[in-house]
Amino acid sequence: MHRIHYFLGAKSLVTTSNLRNELLRIQGGCRIGFGTMTNQRTKPPNILVYAREDCVRAGMVETLRGLVQVDSYTVYAVTERQIEARAWIDSTALVMVHGEVGGTVANAVLDYFLGGGKVLAVCSDLLRRVLPNRVKDGEKRKENVLLSYDRWQNVRVDQDILEWVGVEDECSDITRNSTDVEQELRIKILVRENMFKSPSILNVKSWETRGNSIFTQMYLNKDKELERDILKHLLDKNLDISIRQPTHLEQNHYKNAFLIGTKPCKSNYLKDAEKVLKLKTLELQFCTNSDNLPSSSETNLTVLVDRNPEDFSVEEYFTNLRTSFIGRLAIYCPLVTSSMDIVSNATFRHGFVVISRCQSRGSGRNNNQWLSPEGCAMFSLQLHVPLASALGQRLPVIQHLVAVAVVKAIRSIPGYENLNIGVKWPNDIYANGCTKIGGLIINSQLCGAEAIVNVGCGVNLSNSKPTMCINDLIEEYNRLEHTNLPPLGYEETLAQIFNEIENLFLTVQEKDDLQDLYNLYYKYWLHGDKPVIVKDEDGAEVAGTISGIDEYGYLLVQKLNEARSICVHPDGNSFDMMKGLIIPKYF
Repeated sequence: MHRIHYFLGAKSLVTTSNLRNELLRIQGGCRIGFGTMTNQRTKPPNILVYAREDCVRAGMVETLRGLVQVDSYTVYAVTERQIEARAWIDSTALVMVHGEVGGTVANAVLDYFLGGGKVLAVCSDLLRRVLPNRVKDGEKRKENVLLSYDRWQNVRVDQDILEWVGVEDECSDITRNSTDVEQELRIKILVRENMFKSPSILNVKSWETRGNSIFTQMYLNKDKELERDILKHLLDKNLDISIRQPTHLEQNHYKNAFLIGTKPCKSNYLKDAEKVLKLKTLELQFCTNSDNLPSSSETNLTVLVDRNPEDFSVEEYFTNLRTSFIGRLAIYCPLVTSSMDIVSNATFRHGFVVISRCQSRGSGRNNNQWLSPEGCAMFSLQLHVPLASALGQRLPVIQHLVAVAVVKAIRSIPGYENLNIGVKWPNDIYANGCTKIGGLIINSQLCGAEAIVNVGCGVNLSNSKPTMCINDLIEEYNRLEHTNLPPLGYEETLAQIFNEIENLFLTVQEKDDLQDLYNLYYKYWLHGDKPVIVKDEDGAEVAGTISGIDEYGYLLVQKLNEARSICVHPDGNSFDMMKGLIIPKYF
């Protein structure tokens, strides 16, 4: 059972898991300077997949991830409880269901569709809920039939045959949502199978809200190219879902990585390092250019120690890097599964960094997908934090430190001070107060008197998809403020971020005080004095105002008409503070 935890007294010394809080819904216009941007997508839209059978659900997710635009959507499998909670409705581009769904799931998906959403239903009893006047109750039967659709002529497929009542190729009907409100539907049969003339694929739309749905009685086998092609066509032509185009990940195989650092720094590291480093999901092999180089792959990464990459300017990077330890030694990967796969499974030196140009399996908090296209500035950083130090006693604060450092790195550049980039508690980066452009994932483990803290960070630098990026923001700022700020470069930005992380880290540790960090956090955060409702899954509500964060980084909410504050620990809850709501995390 998910519940919100209030910590009014003693705090946990160490919180090491990925702090789980995901903003589900944010809406509204976004201000830049004196202008307004509207309809800017706040987060990558979700495609949700529901089926009762685990294997079917997993197969559908795999199929969709292979078909839709890789940088535009996140595809999730969801449970019955998650669908019923309806916390997903505002952030979803498509719901795909398969087979029997049951009454409460059917009602939730129907309401989403009638509210303007898109639905793809495969051999599903949802059809009877949407068109109760057109589909008879009773047994369906599976037949192997021929059909002709678009460019596919006289192809053989498996299909469910239902009993229909008066369905013409184009007609209208009335349905009712879960609160018994009527809506008129427009029905169009896209194709009938040849033998029984039973509808194979229907397109059903709402006249009022433009909700759009496809119901197919064809079985969609993920291993059959014909059925995948038809599904791809339906997504593209009928549901307006962007289809996958060739990307960096597909056009290029895994390439060799590079060890970056000064010669003394690299030599000092390599003399004690194993030549082959076997990690949990990845094997690193450190090689010279004269070696017989093994090919890099998803599970094997060759790291060249005596060459510089062609697509990363080492000179530009070190010209801007002013640190003593963070980023002084790094691995640069043109393509890797996830930079966190490297740092989370080995002990490197304090300040070691993995920079990834692209990731094939990036992940965010709570195992959510993290879209990792080229143009996103992504890195993983390992910090060794003495437990007796200021941050060692307050490990959750490190996420705030890194988030603030990212924002400060951009807004400290002369001319860029007024860019509308800020921090959403606890560790997301937002543009214009409403559009997510970056985030963090953190894990840690104890090693003697130290905590090994691994921080993964990604911020949209020059990739306009899936939401927007910093350089888009700069371009818009130039237009509105009549300035001519140049876009930020990849190597320069990473170096500036590392500079700020180290500066803040040393400030806190040397002063043994969080005040300077918290002053910056409040300067850049989005929530000061905003009203909020803390709501548990039973519906009980506590109204209050966000008053800040405590010394451990937990959110302080001043209760309405009371002197005391409550402290909200991100333990399985969702924080929709742009709407003023903290709710149990169902999704």
